[in-house]
Amino acid sequence: MKNEISLGMMQSVDQFLNRKNQYCFDRSWKIDAPLELIWNELMHYEKWPSWCQGLKKIEPVAPFCRLEKGNNIRSTWKGVLPYRIAVDTVITDFTPYSFLAFTVGGDLYGDGLCRFLPGHDNTTLNFVWNVSPTKFWMKMSSPFARPVFIENHNHLLEHAVTGFTQMLTQKSRSLVEIL
Repeated sequence: MKNEISLGMMQSVDQFLNRKNQYCFDRSWKIDAPLELIWNELMHYEKWPSWCQGLKKIEPVAPFCRLEKGNNIRSTWKGVLPYRIAVDTVITDFTPYSFLAFTVGGDLYGDGLCRFLPGHDNTTLNFVWNVSPTKFWMKMSSPFARPVFIENHNHLLEHAVTGFTQMLTQKSRSLVEIL
């Protein structure tokens, strides 16, 4: 009985900390490249570390031929702060050249959505995700470290987008030189 009460209290504290530690991100970027090029490059997740400096490792949890609904990818991230985050991402919905939705587990728990909106000679990427850390030290330090965690996340994301757009520019130049 005593163990059941202790377990119940721990679960209640954990649920409370999860609610208090929710991070909601909603960012958009306009990239000067056609939707097809952006989509096709992003589908090659195994190449992401070449242009995303904060992504230290990425691999499928189980082998698959192409990115699609149900795939599970494990990634390890490192920003400017002295820790790494390991995340398992499962694609829950997927419409080519339009959007993909996903859930995450591991060191973060939550879900997200990435929308692709074509424009004239550009594409807008809208990335939304809502996550909570699962590491106890992150949950407990959030009251005073929350702004630092958010800044670290934003730094990682901005560097990823910058690296991606630079890779697209180089690829476009190479195509023009070939022609």
